[in-house]
Amino acid sequence: MNRSFHLNATELTGLVLQAARNAESEGFWSGESSAGEDAARHLVRLLGLLLGGDNDIDLNEIELFGQVFAAATGEHASDQQLLDSVKESVAIADDPEAVNRFLCTTPAFLQAVLAMDRARGTRNAEQVVTAISGLTLGMLAADGKAEIEEDAVFTTHLDHLRKEVAAISPMS
Repeated sequence: MNRSFHLNATELTGLVLQAARNAESEGFWSGESSAGEDAARHLVRLLGLLLGGDNDIDLNEIELFGQVFAAATGEHASDQQLLDSVKESVAIADDPEAVNRFLCTTPAFLQAVLAMDRARGTRNAEQVVTAISGLTLGMLAADGKAEIEEDAVFTTHLDHLRKEVAAISPMS
């Protein structure tokens, strides 16, 4: 049996942003901008890197990116604005150290969510990482192509984030 599975990008993005806002409202955020803005920047940069990393932008990818961009920023961007955002994200690909630093660093908003989970005994960070995983998988699948570079971005970043979450989770 073949079943269709659709990831709702708006809901997944909202879950990430809400967890960041909750951490901020609970006093676990000390950044200059809001935790929600930090989460939005992270999602846009990560998905932009995945979208543009293979130098081939598919209409399905840009549509998904537009949905996430709108949900994350509250702005409905034109295709040109989306392409400009992708170019900004891909610019770090010219510097392997910058890419590695981005992929192997826990974003500040997630650090706040992790701190909230440690203090409260909750599992919000796990849900955030699952949502980010769903968004990145959606982007990987959007063009119907499997590229080594895209897989490397996905696995490196998500493996790092999962390790961060596992470090605070009680042993089963």
